[in-house]
Amino acid sequence: MLIPLVNFIICIILCIDLAKSFGKGVGFGLGLAFLGVIFFPILGFGSAQYQGPTAGGLAPAPQVA
Repeated sequence: MLIPLVNFIICIILCIDLAKSFGKGVGFGLGLAFLGVIFFPILGFGSAQYQGPTAGGLAPAPQVA
């Protein structure tokens, strides 16, 4: 986030991943990035529930029986 101009792209990607973690789409993620004053309260006070991480490989490995 310290590199100029790259931080805007990273912020947009993080907002999209946050929206996906709550079951929302890319459009909602762009709304979080550009109109956060409106979209963050919708995400926080709405009926969206956290569904787990969607980016990065932080999900647990599937169990093999």
